[in-house]
Amino acid sequence: MPLGLEYPMHSRSSPCIVAAHNLRQYSLGRKRIVLERKSSEPDFSHLDRIDLIGGNGRWRQKRAEDEFARRAVEEEKRLREQQEAEEKRRQRKLEIKARKRRQQEEEERRREEERERQRLEHVRFEELKQIEQEKERMRKEMEEKEFQARQPKPCVVCSASGKCIGCSGSGTNSTLFLAAMVDRYNNKGYGRRMQGCDGCFGFKQNMMAELKKGTGRCPNCDGWGKIRPDIDVTSPGGRTKRNSISQATTGFFSS
Repeated sequence: MPLGLEYPMHSRSSPCIVAAHNLRQYSLGRKRIVLERKSSEPDFSHLDRIDLIGGNGRWRQKRAEDEFARRAVEEEKRLREQQEAEEKRRQRKLEIKARKRRQQEEEERRREEERERQRLEHVRFEELKQIEQEKERMRKEMEEKEFQARQPKPCVVCSASGKCIGCSGSGTNSTLFLAAMVDRYNNKGYGRRMQGCDGCFGFKQNMMAELKKGTGRCPNCDGWGKIRPDIDVTSPGGRTKRNSISQATTGFFSS
């Protein structure tokens, strides 16, 4: 069988075929495994203080001195590394504590800002509340003034009595008619005669006409003793006219 037909997938110079014959060398070359290094120096870790004081010979004493010196250097290095690690842990704790303190200070500052914001909001709310209360008080005062202004006022003509001041409410006044000559034959009605009061729509009929009595009521308030205020019908709130005339010629129920 030809060579090309025996290996249809790979050629003769494929690196996979070469690597398959020496996998350990291939893995070492690709640094897939760590090469075990054989120590060329002898191990003297088993030496103890008896060797150090020369109990097992001069040669072992010399090796023990070197070994104990190496151990001292390693112990010093270990202690130094331990101290550095302790210092790092201490610094780390200090940093954590400082960070916690900063976080607490930040939280306290935020809480203080929140309290200040709530206080300002409360003050602003109270100010707005006072403003609203003042507006409500002024509105009620204005309504009270408008109500009082729309109430009937005492008539200043009759002093709220409702009677005509010309006849004191009787509707008549007495008038004295004098004759030019007094005798027994003169019977035309001279003397004191009752006349209608023209102040309350009566009529002075003199001597010959019939008595035309007045109403006896005050013509300014029509006998009610009060005057209705003049309301401005064009005003949205029906305000009282400031220049209204209290002594109106109409009665209380007159339009």
